[in-house]
Amino acid sequence: MDTDRYIVAIEIGSSKITGAIATRSLKGVVTVLGIDTEPLNGSVKRGFVVNADDVSSKIKRLIRKLNNRISTSKKIKQVYVGIGGQSLHAEDHMISRDYPEGTIITEEIIRHLQEEAREMPIAGADILEVVRTEVTVDDQLRTGREELEGSNLKMGLKLIVARDELKRSVAQCFRGEPSVIRYIPTALSTAYVALSNEDRQAGVMLVDFGAETTTVSIYKDGLLRYLSTIPLGGQNITRDIMTLKVTGPEAESFKVRLGSAKVMGEESNITLRGENLSEIKSLDLSKVVKARIEEIVANVNAHFDYAKCDRKSLGAGMVIVGGAAKLSNLAELLAEKCDIRVRKGALRQDMLLDVASQSKSADYLQILGLLYCGRENCVTVLPKAVDEPHDEAPEEVKPVDPKEQKAREREEQERRKREEKEQRKREAEEAKKREKERKEKEKQEKEKSKGPGLFGKWKDMLRKAETLLDDENDNF
Repeated sequence: MDTDRYIVAIEIGSSKITGAIATRSLKGVVTVLGIDTEPLNGSVKRGFVVNADDVSSKIKRLIRKLNNRISTSKKIKQVYVGIGGQSLHAEDHMISRDYPEGTIITEEIIRHLQEEAREMPIAGADILEVVRTEVTVDDQLRTGREELEGSNLKMGLKLIVARDELKRSVAQCFRGEPSVIRYIPTALSTAYVALSNEDRQAGVMLVDFGAETTTVSIYKDGLLRYLSTIPLGGQNITRDIMTLKVTGPEAESFKVRLGSAKVMGEESNITLRGENLSEIKSLDLSKVVKARIEEIVANVNAHFDYAKCDRKSLGAGMVIVGGAAKLSNLAELLAEKCDIRVRKGALRQDMLLDVASQSKSADYLQILGLLYCGRENCVTVLPKAVDEPHDEAPEEVKPVDPKEQKAREREEQERRKREEKEQRKREAEEAKKREKERKEKEKQEKEKSKGPGLFGKWKDMLRKAETLLDDENDNF
């Protein structure tokens, strides 16, 4: 197990914070060691942290819980953090570069341009991720990771952006340890584990129904084509039910237990009782839930037009995920209103997950996506304790000059940026090396006279898992 990497992820939602720790083997198998949650009540609004002290304390509590799931000789030092919110969306960007005639356009050159785009300034916004859509060399479309010779490179990109206050509000919750390795747009990481390569190729709309926002993503021909966020979610339904003179917890309970997006059969008006002896009429509950969920569904439906997407071109239909997607009959309502095939999301079959974690995978797609996107080891081995003499006087603690402290912090930020760039460069070089090894191995396998047996197929699946993050759209 010591050869495995420990991946730790934190997802900050509007209703709760979720933390998870897993090991990722050299073969790509993710074994979840633990998933814990801490409830939130008003500290996060549509992705923005409005009460940093509350969120920070609950993150620390989660980290302690996750630390208890590993050896006492190890400690969580850094984490991957999922980020989302009302302002999250995708913008198109095109890069064009001229090179000397006969230049070999390598994956390293393309990655370098992609990283340059990440640093491009946008007024009032942060670029959280850069996703390439297509690359052409002298107007010849590049497929996969092939190297092309030419003098002009054009690359289409989707810039995943959000208001700069979004990441800043989240970052203030991570002072000291653990530090943040990377902020990952949850919309991308969730799509990574919920959609298969076949879904992306055929065309699919992924809808993540959260507590206060609903995120819509569209994939076609294997690439991200559209991403936007609707400022409505499951908590809007809960607040509407509270107008029937019940408390927030009771309203949430009524929604989960008895709420329905669509009336199936004849509806009767009976008295419903809550846990605290509160009473509401079933017809009143039905009217409130239907009115709000139909509004959310209408907004989802409108995004086909906003994206200029023909729903008939999406061969894989619509996939729904998120806590609010559990509302009874929501899939049926979406299918009727959007005129598209709808299914609930589940962990894609080619993801390697330990058997014990498979049963609850559909409930934790967002945090699993963050775990699967993690690469760096997040855990450090603690040094052995050394006995110290007790007769020495304690060292005098000198006050730190505020200006000196700020200078240190700036130096630390610059050091982290340099390390991140160096890490991305190393990853690009490693990816190129693995791709070369993969091609050589595929060439050897093609020369074999017989197809692989059962053992050969299992080995092939493990090999694919090793390069899963590198081979799929270069999003991460």
